[in-house]
Parts: sequence; C-alpha cells; structure tokens
Amino acid sequence: MTDDINTYDVKCRTCRASFKVQLFDSHEKNLFVADKKDWHCEKCKKEYFKKQTSELSKVHKEIGFQELEGTEKMISWAEKIRSELINKVNYLKESLTFKDDNAKAMSNKAFEKFFTQWHTKTEAKWWIDNRRMTVRDISNQIAKILETIKA
Repeated sequence: MTDDINTYDVKCRTCRASFKVQLFDSHEKNLFVADKKDWHCEKCKKEYFKKQTSELSKVHKEIGFQELEGTEKMISWAEKIRSELINKVNYLKESLTFKDDNAKAMSNKAFEKFFTQWHTKTEAKWWIDNRRMTVRDISNQIAKILETIKA
C-alpha cells in the first residue's frame, strides 16, 4: 500500500477548511469514515474541546465538584471522564430498589458520602487513572460505605 491510499481529503465541519487525514483500515471503510465523520481542523478542535470542557466544568461546579488541576488536555479529558463516572453513579442510584424507607435513607447517606469523597478529587490525573471504574466497582465502594454507616 502506498501512503496516498491512506490519505484522504476532508472538510472541517465548523469552518469548512480542507485538510488531509490518514486512516489505516481498508479503503472501503476509510472512505465511509472520511465521508460520515464530523471532522474538525486543529483550530476548531481546540475551540470545540475548550467549549465542551467549560460546559462540563460549569455543570460539575453546580453539583459541588471543584475545578480540576492539570494540563489543558488532561483537564479536558478528565472532565469528560468525570461526567461519565457521575452518570454511572446516578444510573446505579436510580436502578436500586428498597424494601423500606429506612433502607433507602441509608443508601442515600452512602451515596452522599461517596460523592463527598469524589468532591475532594481535584487532580485531573486521578480521574484519568480511574477512568475504567465500572458500575460494579462503584457499587462495591458504596456497599463498604454503607457497612461503615450501619456500624
């Protein structure tokens, strides 16, 4: 294969500037991706991520999270990860069923305590390092917190 087979002309979705991208799958798949993906030039990509990061940061501040520390790229990535992890916790919380109001109140306390721990995590690196946390991992941590509350 030659390099020009893997290089495709695309247009920025925002400013309509043309630029080249390299794709590494089969030619048919590359053509599909080149046509269907929303491409952004470097300038527009930076602006898009800044806007996305500031919106996520604003939402997180409203629910009690601190501003993240780190490089611009790390913060952008960590804000997205933090949003996904918060969604996992909310999904878990909403999917639980309780046998009585006391159990529900205890569970809510455990979730509050869990979020309080996350509110102290201000380094983007921590969120990036914990990006693979699953709903099961979160559930296990909340179960441990619940046991300490009951004791």
